[in-house]
Amino acid sequence: MIMNRRLLTCLILLLVASGLRAQYTTENPRVDDVNDRDVSIKRVELTEQYTIVYMKFEAPNAKKGIPGSDWPFRIPMPNGSGGLSGNNIGFQPSSRLYVNQGERSYKFIRAENIPPETSRSVQPGERVDFVAYFERVDPGYTVFDLFECRDTKTTVCFNFWGVHIINPKKKDTYAQRTPRTPVPVQPKPQTPQPKYTPRTSPGLGSPEPVPKPAEPAAPAPTAVAIKGVTRNAKTKKPIVATVTYQLISGAESAGDDPADSVRSVSPTGNYKIDIDKRGVYAVTASAKGYFSQRDTLATNRIDVARNFDLVPIEAGAKVTLKNIYFDASKYDLQPESFPELDRLVMLLQENPTMNIRLEGHTDTVGEFDANVELSRNRVNEVKAYLVNKGISTDRIETVGYGPSRPINTNKTLKERPENRRVEMVIVKV
Repeated sequence: MIMNRRLLTCLILLLVASGLRAQYTTENPRVDDVNDRDVSIKRVELTEQYTIVYMKFEAPNAKKGIPGSDWPFRIPMPNGSGGLSGNNIGFQPSSRLYVNQGERSYKFIRAENIPPETSRSVQPGERVDFVAYFERVDPGYTVFDLFECRDTKTTVCFNFWGVHIINPKKKDTYAQRTPRTPVPVQPKPQTPQPKYTPRTSPGLGSPEPVPKPAEPAAPAPTAVAIKGVTRNAKTKKPIVATVTYQLISGAESAGDDPADSVRSVSPTGNYKIDIDKRGVYAVTASAKGYFSQRDTLATNRIDVARNFDLVPIEAGAKVTLKNIYFDASKYDLQPESFPELDRLVMLLQENPTMNIRLEGHTDTVGEFDANVELSRNRVNEVKAYLVNKGISTDRIETVGYGPSRPINTNKTLKERPENRRVEMVIVKV
């Protein structure tokens, strides 16, 4: 009886462990932005049942005291109720994971080492490692937002925007059929056919054999193209430009395909790229006297339309630098930013008299002054990269506007990343 109980216990443990075995693990995932800078995500594990988020909270040391407190500033409890604050932390059971701007959501299951709804006390300088379990994010979604609650005057929530994880799509599976034992078939007796004799006169001789119809040829794959118009962004008039394209990922590519290019035609500005390999292409439009513009386009079974409106290089022109990434709530440049910055270096080298101003912007989440300082540090980091590549520091001005110049309402998960941007303004050509 004891052996049977032990065996049953082992089976239960194996079943539980199988549900927690990680299929994919992302260490220190890139996070586009975070609401509370004292908390960070250290690891995300995806099992068959759960999305497991490992987080770390570090309480600030009491160095710059404020009246009536040993803390340098208030560390509210992220409970959304507004009832507790100070040196307490907790995690809301109403938390959700969202993907694709709220297209799907995943419920909170449980937490470890941090209480739900209630709070636990933390001391200045104390580190708390805790874990949150959510429903499994569907395969194929590689970015999610963790939304715990809404900030109030007395609480700051543990919200993360743009958490990048490893979560590939499932491969197609096919049912395995057990082969049947073939039943022997007795051959039918063949009736001898009369031998063909050629005709010698109308109506005489055996009938001529009827030729078998030719089998239809397999339909040729549908041709696919990327096409559009290259235009002056200011006047909307067509211009002639070079459109460079390169297959960077897909079933038929290892990511090392050479780049090729086409020219848009005058006077319409039309261009067309015939696609012989389906996948994701990096497409860049460039013309002398204009800022180049780059996009990533996925091709499948239909044509892809993409117009390129190129901004002319002239004093006062402003462009948003795409594909510039920083660590969440920090100003460390991610390596993914280097190709975009290298293109800017080339532009400045081709125009040696050009002076520019880099303008940094953030969303409205968090303290105003802290966001202004963050935006200033980020554009200074971009400037340092350009100077390190040989661009004179006198040619580059920097300014950080923080959240003061949003380009949208900043209320939705989709709008906030658009406000976190670096813009370049031409001061002198």
